[in-house]
Amino acid sequence: MTDLAERKLELIQELSQIRDEQDFAQLEETLRNIRERQGRIRKYSKPMRKKLDPEAIKCQRGFKGHDKEEMFRLIREIDIQEPIELLLSQLTK
Repeated sequence: MTDLAERKLELIQELSQIRDEQDFAQLEETLRNIRERQGRIRKYSKPMRKKLDPEAIKCQRGFKGHDKEEMFRLIREIDIQEPIELLLSQLTK
């Protein structure tokens, strides 16, 4: 397989032989689309962390945890009467 520099030169030679303006416009549009896609990919890609740090990830994402008082208020508001064993067994059916 030829190296990248040779392939580039071959492509440049082929491009210089194009005489139809419509064909050239299609190639320009294709190249523009490729560059836009690469830009979008770069925008959303971040370098990998060398070490996994769950606490740093939580802070970065703005994790606040659960509001225990709110959770208990909702539990009281729902007022479930069935035993937990019955509820769990219904989940597995």
